[in-house]
Amino acid sequence: MRILSAVSRVRETDALLAIDHTRLGLSRNAMVNAAVFLTERGCFCHYTLDVGQYSVGALSLQGRMRLDQLANG
Repeated sequence: MRILSAVSRVRETDALLAIDHTRLGLSRNAMVNAAVFLTERGCFCHYTLDVGQYSVGALSLQGRMRLDQLANG
């Protein structure tokens, strides 16, 4: 949920947000696992992986629905 919440602030479809496990309060392993899980399910409009650094774009419809589901039960 922390990744989805952070990325929900990205409004432009071509903008990328570098996700950092220390700023999210997650272990590196937890952040990588969550990022892989969310990208495989199409939660972001686009993403990149450069030398261990994930950058993700705005939330897709699937990502917004997943965030709403996690926030509101």
